[in-house]
Amino acid sequence: MNMSDSLQSEKTIRLLDIMYDLYSGDKRYPNQKVPFLEGDDGSVILDSDLITELNKGGNQDFLEWAHKNIAGLFE
Repeated sequence: MNMSDSLQSEKTIRLLDIMYDLYSGDKRYPNQKVPFLEGDDGSVILDSDLITELNKGGNQDFLEWAHKNIAGLFE
């Protein structure tokens, strides 16, 4: 595994951990509610709770990464 793959894996795990913390008590998730919407143009709109968490200190660095990669985690 090269450095890029390792970083990608770390960010994926970090995002999934945040999502688990936010949504594990929500019985609609993951079957009826995912923490984002995909626009017709392929853009991603993150759930407001997820955005709030990603904007906290220590998570801001990967808010852009989450926008680009979250949909692929649910394919």
